[in-house]
Amino acid sequence: MNGGDVVALARELIRVPSPNPPGGEGGVAERVTELAAEHGLPAPRVLARDPRRPNLLFTLDFGPGGRHLALCGHMDTKPVGDAVWSVDPLGADLDGDRLYGLGSADMKGALAAMIVAAGRLVRDGAPAAGRLSLLFTADEEDGARYGAQYLAEALPGDGGDAPADAVLIGEPGGLESDYDLLHLGSRGIARLRVTAYARQGHSSLSGRPGTRNAGVDAAHAALALAERLTLPSPPDPHGIQGWTTTVNTGLAFRGGVGYGVLPGQMGVDTEVRLLPGMERDDVRGPIEALAADVAERTGADLRVEFDEQGFLPGTVADPSGPLPAAVREAARAVLGHVPPDAMFPGTTDASFLQPAWNVPVLPAFGPGLLRRAHAADEWVSVTALRQAVDLYAGIAAAFCTTPVEVRP
Repeated sequence: MNGGDVVALARELIRVPSPNPPGGEGGVAERVTELAAEHGLPAPRVLARDPRRPNLLFTLDFGPGGRHLALCGHMDTKPVGDAVWSVDPLGADLDGDRLYGLGSADMKGALAAMIVAAGRLVRDGAPAAGRLSLLFTADEEDGARYGAQYLAEALPGDGGDAPADAVLIGEPGGLESDYDLLHLGSRGIARLRVTAYARQGHSSLSGRPGTRNAGVDAAHAALALAERLTLPSPPDPHGIQGWTTTVNTGLAFRGGVGYGVLPGQMGVDTEVRLLPGMERDDVRGPIEALAADVAERTGADLRVEFDEQGFLPGTVADPSGPLPAAVREAARAVLGHVPPDAMFPGTTDASFLQPAWNVPVLPAFGPGLLRRAHAADEWVSVTALRQAVDLYAGIAAAFCTTPVEVRP
């Protein structure tokens, strides 16, 4: 393998399976550690709630002064699931400018680019000051209990001693083309279930006094959520693209027995993609009021419950801060243009790290398009992968050497 070839390194990582669920990032973490050493990086600090689900923290110290940047990405992928691929999901096949594979865009390609970029700084001339960390997490794709949620607890940043001055996450940030937006924040998520309750009984007796169908009641609730729910949106402090909430209901209906049985309960899974500043009651109140209205009109017994990972806040960083400035500088040099500021549509590890560490987190500046993630025949552009190396090296050099402001 050509040690400086980010494509070869990305192919190595794609070929090590790390689907989540069920989880188990040990194999890919071991290969990441080996490849990082080949690029001149020190051994990582391993942080783990469960040794089978490690998080890796590599740190390079360039010298006194300057700032500390963390480049962050997750080592797990979604499982193949029901997607029908035309290539081997773990084959890491190349076809022209396309590198195919599970996790190629989301986000083993970005991990490879971060390793190569850090290795370039070590080999070809490090910044004169500051520190650079690579923080590679577990469990991003299924709740983050073993990943960013654990790191927020294990590295809390108490007393202003945050693990870094800023974090850049390399999620696939392109919407229409690679690097077409500079995502200053990511939307949070509220996950909840509206459940209809009734008395289970024989379906041949439907319509008789005292019988109800909890499935139909849940369907009425889902239609009301889809068509009538309005949520208050906090004002946009920065005038950026994508400052909207979305409601997705009917994601799954849970309950019932099957033919012949009127269900005693039926839940409908619903999510709200949140803006920064929205609180749990901003979601709970309108949904409970809507459920109460549906219940009054139909006679249904409806209850609203958040699940155990029920609420993650949205995040946003100051567009005038030193990290967005470093990204713009690198983008101008590498891409020839500066992407406009925007909100990332999805939810990322930023929802855990920014509140815990109280530092700016840019949630998605990496190679790949969001729509290719979690889908059959996922691929990432080889050109975008190589640009990512230049971008990450340039961002680190610019940010780490930025003097830290001394507050009076």
